[in-house]
Amino acid sequence: MDSTAVVFAEKVTLEIVKNLPAILWFLLVSAVVILFYKPLRHELLPNLSGLKVLGVEFSFVKNAIATAIELAEKSEEFPKLKISEEDQQRVINRVRKNANLFRGCRILWIDDFPDSPANERKMLQSLLVDVDMTTSTAAAEKLLRAKEKKYDLILSDMKRDGDNQAGLKFLQDYAKHKKRVPVIFYIGHPDPTKPVPLHAFGITHRPDELLHLILDVLERIKS
Repeated sequence: MDSTAVVFAEKVTLEIVKNLPAILWFLLVSAVVILFYKPLRHELLPNLSGLKVLGVEFSFVKNAIATAIELAEKSEEFPKLKISEEDQQRVINRVRKNANLFRGCRILWIDDFPDSPANERKMLQSLLVDVDMTTSTAAAEKLLRAKEKKYDLILSDMKRDGDNQAGLKFLQDYAKHKKRVPVIFYIGHPDPTKPVPLHAFGITHRPDELLHLILDVLERIKS
């Protein structure tokens, strides 16, 4: 090996030695990221509370979702309801990612016991969703006829004023309209053996699934 090659090899070796600490740190950090990517993604990042969504702290939105889920699990209206932490985190992550879809969203909610979905309503309002609450089919139809009222979707219970099929009857009549928006049923006792009612977009008794269904609607109409 000539002297030039020797000098070059020495310089390369010196550079490697000088930068060895930085190289080792890079390799260490890379290994940590690879090993702990999933926990970082699903636990650390979703808990960052300084992020603002639609002008409000996302921690406020996150707390509203968590409260709605917690109180639904404790409610006698939803027997044996249990939502896993993984499912809760999944919907929080999706809401965070797609929060802009809620901007300007208007929902008509039909329930003869308006206090029953109060926590779910607060959950939506934390995302700046405009929710009009009404207690009867007649009142809902009046709002739907009003020209100044333009809704993105309708939420409805199933039983109203002693009629177990009130929600279905409303949907069957509403489905005849040329201009209509998706209808989602939010009920206390769904029958898992029955399919989603004809003309309905979805049916659920879980706050997290409710958010998923609403986002499914908004993704379609705003895409």
